[in-house]
Amino acid sequence: MDKILGILGGMGPLASAEFVKTIYEYNIAGDKEQTAPRIMLNSNPSIPDRTSFLLKGNYDLLLRNLIESAHQLSDLQVSKIVICCFTSHYLLPYLPSNIREKIISLVDVCLQEVWSCKGRHLLLCTNGTYQLKIFQSSELWQMTADNIIIPDEQDQNAIHNMIYQIKVNKQSFDSATIFLKTLMNKYHVNSLISGCTEIHLLNRYIHSQNHQNQEYFDHSIFLDPLMIIATRLEKFLGENSFNLTTISA
Repeated sequence: MDKILGILGGMGPLASAEFVKTIYEYNIAGDKEQTAPRIMLNSNPSIPDRTSFLLKGNYDLLLRNLIESAHQLSDLQVSKIVICCFTSHYLLPYLPSNIREKIISLVDVCLQEVWSCKGRHLLLCTNGTYQLKIFQSSELWQMTADNIIIPDEQDQNAIHNMIYQIKVNKQSFDSATIFLKTLMNKYHVNSLISGCTEIHLLNRYIHSQNHQNQEYFDHSIFLDPLMIIATRLEKFLGENSFNLTTISA
């Protein structure tokens, strides 16, 4: 695999670091580490809080940070870029075209997967992604809207608080798991959309628990774009553009 994946991370840093780990766990062929993909991680935790800035209409500083970090990756000759923050996807239309064409949209990865598997899926995301309607802004939304359940305001605030506790490594994953089980029962859904990259940390924790206790919680109920990209990396790196038919299982 000659192409290089760029990861614009640090939002938060634990999630993007875990994404790198996940990629390597799924992409080392045989016994040779030399077969593993090349990855450039630009982890910049100093990027301002996306939800806080965007909901206040403060786009300029955040956009400058994203463009600078993305250009640094582009200068390293990366083929594709994953921005490890859903809320930042609000600013994708404002990125320079030469950067934008390299972006693998996490929103579109989620919506394509919903389109492929149908069913009912509960969206887990920050208040920024929720209030800015970032998923609803995708061209793929109209094809998938009937399959996506948006939580009520009270549950959304609880989801947001859980995400921010995960971000700073203060959330008990066991209590988060109980909370998510309650949400799945309440909304009668087949899966949970990981509409924030912090959910990837929870997904990986549950995955590790399943190896010890098969009855713990089925990690496959997460529709996790970082896991999808990691397990289909060669295909994502090989695509010239993203659409509903090109990236499938």
